[in-house]
Amino acid sequence: MKKRNVDNILVHQAKRRKTIIIYLCFIIFFSALAVHFSFLYIENTKNYNVNYSENSNIDYKVYLKENNFFKENYLGKNNEYIASLINYINATFKYEMALDNKDADFTYKYKINAEVNVKGKNNSLYNFNEELLETKEEKVTNQDKVTIEENINIDYNHFNDIVKSFVNTYGLNDSENTLTISMYVDIIGSCTDFKEDASNEKVISLIIPLTTKTMAVELSSDLVESKDNIIVCSQNKNVFMFIIIVIASLINSIFYIVTMIKYIIKSRTAEDIYQKELKKILNNYHSYIQKINNNIDLNNYQLLKVDNFTDMLEIRDTLNQPILMVENVEKKSVFFIIPSSTNILYMYTIKVSDIKKKMKTKN
Repeated sequence: MKKRNVDNILVHQAKRRKTIIIYLCFIIFFSALAVHFSFLYIENTKNYNVNYSENSNIDYKVYLKENNFFKENYLGKNNEYIASLINYINATFKYEMALDNKDADFTYKYKINAEVNVKGKNNSLYNFNEELLETKEEKVTNQDKVTIEENINIDYNHFNDIVKSFVNTYGLNDSENTLTISMYVDIIGSCTDFKEDASNEKVISLIIPLTTKTMAVELSSDLVESKDNIIVCSQNKNVFMFIIIVIASLINSIFYIVTMIKYIIKSRTAEDIYQKELKKILNNYHSYIQKINNNIDLNNYQLLKVDNFTDMLEIRDTLNQPILMVENVEKKSVFFIIPSSTNILYMYTIKVSDIKKKMKTKN
């Protein structure tokens, strides 16, 4: 092989190798970028736990009608009261939630309702509800504490008169009559799944007896007095940009992979294809092949060309003869031959010149 041809092949191979390495660098870069931002997306969208504690309190004052016995305008909590002296009740509902993570992002809503219930021996005989405070909704962002405090006036006589009229009309002297003022607190939005309790609505209540001569107010709450409550939150961070980067990186990776494959196929030389085909045969069937360096005199043989190497294997099995391999000095053609006792020579050939013709025809 001429030195000039060798130099051209070496230059082509070096250029081809350099181009493939550049493509591989782009593929690795964009693939790593896609993986990195995929992990960022997962980290910023997965749920996380936030510990919280909560407590509630109801303070109330019983305001009195004008009378000759009490100098004060109102009486404080935890007393017993004469029903006929009650003007109205002023109540302050307070709910607090302390979080151990300021990153929690959720919404809560609350309302205050009045429920009147006339109960017989076993079941309710009459009940109705009135809304004292319409539903309010608030969003919590970057806070470690939530405080709800609402003050309302309760018209005791309004509810007492309605129930008294009902009881007197139907002679229900033994009924148990109550007015329950409740504040409902409901956690909603991105943090709705409580680990300890399937329900996230909390109720704080003030229970007031009706149609009695004297009465005492009771307090009720369904809050769990614990510091180990857990709320499961989802992160609402803006991850749209992560998705765009991942998709763009994957598209670029696929583009460079396809482009590299096309380049590898297109830039192959006849010599490359020759070496690849020969290497494939030797790797798979080297145990059936014997390489020789001597020239074979073909004058005494009838030459039969074989189209593919698989047929050579079948002929070998049939004739029980070895496959001989002869490669020329320039490493540009190789001959696989099987001589037979009938002076027939079976031959399969790989030539660089034949490969060039096929590539030229294909192009």
